[in-house]
Amino acid sequence: MSAVVSLGIVAGGCDGPRGYALSESSQKPAPSAYQLSHGDKVKITVFNEPDLSGEFQVNDSGHVALPLAGEVPAVDKTISEFKAEVIKILRGRYVKNPRVSVEVTNYRPFNVIGEVRNAGQYSYRPGLTVQDAVAMAGGYTYRANTRTLYVRRVNTGGEDTVQTDGERAPVLPGDNIRVPERYF
Repeated sequence: MSAVVSLGIVAGGCDGPRGYALSESSQKPAPSAYQLSHGDKVKITVFNEPDLSGEFQVNDSGHVALPLAGEVPAVDKTISEFKAEVIKILRGRYVKNPRVSVEVTNYRPFNVIGEVRNAGQYSYRPGLTVQDAVAMAGGYTYRANTRTLYVRRVNTGGEDTVQTDGERAPVLPGDNIRVPERYF
């Protein structure tokens, strides 16, 4: 019985591929699912309704403009919450019983700045870590502090510290990663 209970505790603590943790000292709660934001592109498929299906971008006002249905709020909604909103808008008015699928086709980019060879904006892909992001930016410069990075997440107030020795912190869309200069 205790093995089943402990298995439930371990499984309950898993956030899945979208969850993250920066460091043991980080006090911010980890999100359990990806939330849409400005610049994301989604593919919406309405079964047997090709005129209502397609790829749409979350615009500057935080909405997705759908044919016939108009503007659907998207910012800060999970994929399932956004899908439920689309179904609610379509049901009855345009489609009797809408069957909808939603997937993110293009995530907003992340930025790498500081002591890297090619600072800039890069395309996000799921499973990316801070070490991968530094590699995409051409690696460290000779002045870089290779042990510590700073990550500023979307919708957070400050930077979180990431120790690169052993920690595989994930990168999320919209993150800003700063590689500081070493002092000695």
